Amino acid sequence: MDVNQSQQFKHRIAFGVWINDFRNDPLKHEDWPCVEIDTQTQNDFKGMMKFLKENGFTAVDIFGFLANHDWPENVHEVVTDERKKTVRKLIKIAHENNLKVIYGLGVYSWGFDSIIKNNPAVRGTSLQAMCGSKKESRQYMRNVVDFVGENFDFDGFHLEVADQGRCRCNLCSGETDVSYFNRLNRETAEYIRSRWPATFLLVNTSGYLPWGDTINPEEYASVYELGKCIDVIIDGGNHGLFIAEEDRKMFIENLPCDYGTSGGFWVYPPQRWDRQRWFLPNFYHTAGHLEKLFMDGGRACEIYLGPLLNPGMELTLWCIGNYIQDIRKNPTAVLHNAIEKLYRPKNHTYTFKLAEFIGQAESAFFNNWSPMRQPGIPEELSDGIQSLFAWSETKPERATPGELFLEPLFGTHPGFPSYLVVHMTPGGRENYKKTLLSLVKGIDEIANGFHEREKVHRIRTCIENVLHDIEAVRILQSSSQKKP
Repeated sequence: MDVNQSQQFKHRIAFGVWINDFRNDPLKHEDWPCVEIDTQTQNDFKGMMKFLKENGFTAVDIFGFLANHDWPENVHEVVTDERKKTVRKLIKIAHENNLKVIYGLGVYSWGFDSIIKNNPAVRGTSLQAMCGSKKESRQYMRNVVDFVGENFDFDGFHLEVADQGRCRCNLCSGETDVSYFNRLNRETAEYIRSRWPATFLLVNTSGYLPWGDTINPEEYASVYELGKCIDVIIDGGNHGLFIAEEDRKMFIENLPCDYGTSGGFWVYPPQRWDRQRWFLPNFYHTAGHLEKLFMDGGRACEIYLGPLLNPGMELTLWCIGNYIQDIRKNPTAVLHNAIEKLYRPKNHTYTFKLAEFIGQAESAFFNNWSPMRQPGIPEELSDGIQSLFAWSETKPERATPGELFLEPLFGTHPGFPSYLVVHMTPGGRENYKKTLLSLVKGIDEIANGFHEREKVHRIRTCIENVLHDIEAVRILQSSSQKKP
């Protein structure tokens, strides 16, 4: 189809996030983020690149090709020669599918834990982020950039400076968070461009401010300065956008680079869970956000990936990829096309029935969840990140996802389904359960109407597993309440 480029997102970026986040076989006993690259990782990478090409994405953005927490002091020792060959093979696979490969780069953090521990010259007040005012820190940052750029054919860098905090020593404390993070991103971007002028550069603002806060318009000037030396800025929206929506159109008009988000809502794939343990299609929810973003002038999006073995993930990603190629499309028509392609209905009646079913499943969740985090949840039933929301005790309405964690992020075994507690009341869960029970009956009635029956059965399996988790939550929550 000949698409009018004025009606499509220019930068249609698929966000890994980490190398194993879209893996179809869970790493049940590995803490997050696991950066192992085994045969399963490579096979699923190949399948995902083909899927992304077929559905109109322009680039893939991934962390963990080389490291997660620990660059060694001699950065050239970070990986073996065999790992280098494997990474180059993955890059080649992506390029064969006409995708740019963006290297996820921690700027002054995400990779420097050991260096900070062992080298006081880069250490400030943080054990996870190097001091941003010391020349030694800047040199280590450049060493990492040099190693990545000189050894691999990546097309760009995703710069992320703020996700693990910052240094607040006497040298750094005079800068506001926004100014400080913009400076480090800008310095790093300028160095990359001095060596590789054509490199694509993206900045993700995750961690710039406490979740739920917004950038003061008086500080927009420093964001505009950053925008002069990068291609895209992603205001992810993990728990609220940092550019207030009422100011966004004006902000974008003055921004020298392209602006985007991560689609408004996404499920962060649980690394340790069976891939058919949840069913959360969310295309309609995301399409509404993307339409508003586009109307305000946003021309980039960075869409979180997940395992294609999960039918809700596969369907949502297929629909988003096709929708952002032409924002004029009717979302329901996009969903119908996805069903025709993925499930091969025997006639159009079954297309309409499954589309109605998917819409009901999406509504079942969003009609019954609580965007605000539920207060007073015992630690064993929570998602492990409650401490990040201490500020929200006075403004709970501002602590809304964004990014939905299904289980605790960290751990070495499949975690508790905390999303059913953190973001659902007992009444909401009961209503959700009733709707899911009716959907199980509904999917049974139409299952024989598709050539891809196995995929239809996966939907049923997912819903049954959600119902099992709802019952487990009821039992454990009841037990927790009975404790003295």
